[in-house]
Amino acid sequence: MTEPSAHAQQIAAVIRPSMLLGLQDAELVGPTGTERINEWADWIAAAVAQTVVHPITAERDAFADRVDTLSQIAKRHKDGYTEAVGDVQKLEARVADLEAELAQLRAAATLDRL
Repeated sequence: MTEPSAHAQQIAAVIRPSMLLGLQDAELVGPTGTERINEWADWIAAAVAQTVVHPITAERDAFADRVDTLSQIAKRHKDGYTEAVGDVQKLEARVADLEAELAQLRAAATLDRL
């Protein structure tokens, strides 16, 4: 038989003492037994949820929060990049305008010297 996983051992450690105490000499036959077994099944489910499901849920929620934060940062970076590209295009257009103006001024200066 294989060794139980660490998670299985942790869950068993949580459940075993209460199971031994609560089911010792318990009548498990008939309607009373059915009620008792159902109570223990509910308790086991709650113990497993507390031991396994809640930590996984908390980890998942923390991961989702990190993803949301990174998504917001990425969106801000994308918006900043788009704005920077627009600024570069405006500056390139302004440089082209200034170069054209400079060429006109040089042409006028050359004509004045002649």
